[in-house]
Amino acid sequence: MRTTMLFLAAGAAALGACKWTEFDDLQNETWVGSTEKPNVKSSDYGVAIQRGATLPGGGTLVVIGANQPTYSELEYDAKGGSKLTANTLELNSQYSIGTLDAQPIVLADPTTDDIALIVNGGGAQIVVLTGAGQLNMHNLFVSPVSVDAATYMKPPGSTVDEPLVASGDIVVGTVYVTPPSPTPTCRLLDTGTAIQPHALGVVRTGAATTDDVIAWGSAGAAAGKLYRYPGSMFNGCTPPAPPAPTASHDAGFVPGRGSQILSIDASHVLVQGHHDADDASLLQVYDANLNPVGGSVSLPKLRAAALLDTGTQKYVIAGYPGEIPPNSGIAAGVVRLFKVSAAGIESQPAALLNDAQPDNNESFGRAVAAVPFNGKPIVAVAANNEIFMYFRLDTTDGTAMPIYGETRQGR
Repeated sequence: MRTTMLFLAAGAAALGACKWTEFDDLQNETWVGSTEKPNVKSSDYGVAIQRGATLPGGGTLVVIGANQPTYSELEYDAKGGSKLTANTLELNSQYSIGTLDAQPIVLADPTTDDIALIVNGGGAQIVVLTGAGQLNMHNLFVSPVSVDAATYMKPPGSTVDEPLVASGDIVVGTVYVTPPSPTPTCRLLDTGTAIQPHALGVVRTGAATTDDVIAWGSAGAAAGKLYRYPGSMFNGCTPPAPPAPTASHDAGFVPGRGSQILSIDASHVLVQGHHDADDASLLQVYDANLNPVGGSVSLPKLRAAALLDTGTQKYVIAGYPGEIPPNSGIAAGVVRLFKVSAAGIESQPAALLNDAQPDNNESFGRAVAAVPFNGKPIVAVAANNEIFMYFRLDTTDGTAMPIYGETRQGR
């Protein structure tokens, strides 16, 4: 493990000419710890991350590795030290998952410690692995198979949140208890046109007990449009005719794979869109009726996002893994934090993060997460075979205000 950090201007000035290579001798002065790839078989560690189980002290980060797919957990003690837990799973030998998408989908259950890893199982099968530590396997049978988007939702008739998965122009719900056979599916249409969503999200219904689904189309006449559908689609289309959208809006941006729809609150979402073939991107807030709220952010090279809620302010953690950090001259990647709320997203970032010892093609920010640590959410960032945890974080926008203070015990 090596420890690095991003210093604010005042911190850097206080250290004068200290060498970055001397940071291991200055651990009490650092705000971010970095953990290099532990003893797991993946040669591409950190292609996706997500918060793990909540601990009474410290925290847990789920890390997905590729090129020999693995699920593993980093457990952080209350002082910020990390170790690999015994919950390391070799997905090929244990679940017959041979390959992963470039940006695997791993979701956090909004009401429990569970996560959901959703992958192409080959043939006509999507595999949904859910749980905390050990994973339960759920098989969804669709044809053809592609894992294009997913979200947790509270479907009608269920007491728990369960994953909804998009494959091509259909969606299929992951039923935990006695799944029906054949797998019930629902084709999403807009006046006869298949929308093929590349992002899914939810808003709470007026009854405040179940969720409706927000889908972001990627194909044909529906490309770039947002749709709200009734949550009954989780259990298949009943009657067999597809449900009509209850609201729609042309976002003017066609999402690529890995785009996201994140819930800000019960009636507002943030869309994170990027293209597969170029660097264009979009961050924009929408209300439950799909009206855009405030302005948008369109900085290039965005690839991943997560929401951080400090209790007094919400931020979107936005990863730009192909960007050149300030004063580096190499494409190592950066992460920006933007204030976000039901009133919209601020155009200027509150903080800019990057590795203090960047490497070319490091892909810092290729995956991001907000992780409960000692009872407070903190920022986690993945790079190539390295994980960064920000135990304290201040703004870098000139206001010198803490996003959150020191979270480690004894610091």
